[in-house]
Amino acid sequence: STQISLPGALLKSMIRQTLFAIAESDAKPIHQGSLFSLENGILDVVSVDGYRLAVRREPVDFSEDLSFVVPGKTLSELLKLIKDSEEPVEISAGRRHILFKIDNYTVISSLLEGEFLNYRAAIPNDFEHVVSIDSHELISSIERVSLIVSEKLKNPVRFHFDGNYVQLSCVTAIGKSYDECPIDGCIEDLEIGFNNRYLLDALRNARTEQVRMEISGPLSPVKVLPVEGNDFLYLVLPVRFKND
Repeated sequence: STQISLPGALLKSMIRQTLFAIAESDAKPIHQGSLFSLENGILDVVSVDGYRLAVRREPVDFSEDLSFVVPGKTLSELLKLIKDSEEPVEISAGRRHILFKIDNYTVISSLLEGEFLNYRAAIPNDFEHVVSIDSHELISSIERVSLIVSEKLKNPVRFHFDGNYVQLSCVTAIGKSYDECPIDGCIEDLEIGFNNRYLLDALRNARTEQVRMEISGPLSPVKVLPVEGNDFLYLVLPVRFKND
């Protein structure tokens, strides 16, 4: 087996910032876990379901390349046990099992087997627009507009980029809602629909004051990144409107 050691706080943040995007359906059991992919001293933790992708990236002091997929249930347990400290967590990865040593605890889990999505190929490199947005303001706007969205009424939230603002609106059987949020940048007249929960998950888990959004068109996935660098990347697929 291969041994790696990571500071607890770091491992915890990498799990926490990607766990939400694990697939809930068992259509592809491999996607019910997160991929840990170590290549050239960079560790990526990746989760994906059919509608979004979450990648958390960090340089680590380890020269070998390896990859394994840890079940979501195991990762949820680890979050409860790992302390937010520099205390190292020892990881031993075998071919079918993985072992995490945290303080006096040892967590042993089987790994998921199968073909994980080629996430590097799934992330678009080019985009037409890039804007920065205050995460908290955008979260508040989406939450206000989403008050009329429910499990039964899963209508998308319509984002209309208009100059230095994005106008958010939604229409369900309950009624209509509208809000707007300033953006740092300018996009003239572009409409995109989103599942409110998927975008909220990305923004809340970004845990940064501001995010950078890379946008191509109404039907292209949107990237949510830190303003500087790429220690996280969230990809959210847009939703088509019924009348489009």
